Amino acid sequence: MVGIRDVARKANVSPTTVSRVLNEDKTINVADQTRDRIFAVAASLNYDINKRKYVKKRLPSIGVISTISKASEEQDSYYKELRAGLEEEASRLHIGMNRIYNLSDNPTEWKDLDQLGAIIVVGTVTKQSISDLLKQNKHLVVVDNPDIQQEVDMVYADLERMTNSVLELFLENGHQRIAYIGGYQVDMDEFGGKTITENEKRSRAYLHFMRDHHLESHITHYLGEWTEESGERLASELLADNKTNLPTAILIGSDPIALGVYKALEKQELQIGKDIVLVSFDNIEAISTLSPGLTSVAISAKAIGKSAVRLAVERIDHLREEPIIVTYPTRLIIRESFIPQTKQT
Repeated sequence: MVGIRDVARKANVSPTTVSRVLNEDKTINVADQTRDRIFAVAASLNYDINKRKYVKKRLPSIGVISTISKASEEQDSYYKELRAGLEEEASRLHIGMNRIYNLSDNPTEWKDLDQLGAIIVVGTVTKQSISDLLKQNKHLVVVDNPDIQQEVDMVYADLERMTNSVLELFLENGHQRIAYIGGYQVDMDEFGGKTITENEKRSRAYLHFMRDHHLESHITHYLGEWTEESGERLASELLADNKTNLPTAILIGSDPIALGVYKALEKQELQIGKDIVLVSFDNIEAISTLSPGLTSVAISAKAIGKSAVRLAVERIDHLREEPIIVTYPTRLIIRESFIPQTKQT
């Protein structure tokens, strides 16, 4: 049986372009010559154009549900980049993306989501809420929430693997008294309700690593909010609680928290990179002013956003039915706060 990919291959265009041209999508911008070639190839292969017409019933539009408030998004470089990736790819593919729900700002019941072509969920939404969403729209892409068990498309950075890699580097460089400072996991539902747990990816990986390497006696684990203020408070508590046996290395869940950790360590006149080494996550622009420089894990937030839109479009155009999981690698950017003797490959 001739499929849409056969037409795309012979016409030398993408399956998405074939689908939208054959369904007379007015929002797609292709040359007349390309349009004519697609119809000619479809005819030569005896491809049944009419069997694709039902796609037109579904609006070529993507909804976004985010657990991040608009204000927080503006202050958080990671989520700002992720949103930019969503918008840029939607614009490139001529897909509308006007229905945006920020659960932290205006909790509301999700309605009429079946009118959308697909939905992208950014952040950790409760499993029950994912189930409720699937009842309205099967075309669901979940971003940054790998713990979801439902049959949905997922895109996320491989943070647990990188957490283990950094901890291995600490060990290889002689550090056993390793602490972790990070944030709680916050799962949200459609009404803005929050469930707060300690089961956050980096925190979970740290605890597993320490136990797997028989370092239980050195576990020093502090969680709070994902803010600079919380980072300073948690680091101050860590230093006060461990005066006689300070950790020699601290893994920090995010750069905003790390900004506060720097302040706390400097107040105690501890030399970062010598007395205590630090590694954080995000590699945001704000850390460029820190001295000594902060070793941080770079995450491709914009690429993650773009990938989520592409997965959504594949669902809208019925190019596949099986869910896909896309994991993005991360990179350790070495600076003075921790320069390992054994660098990561």
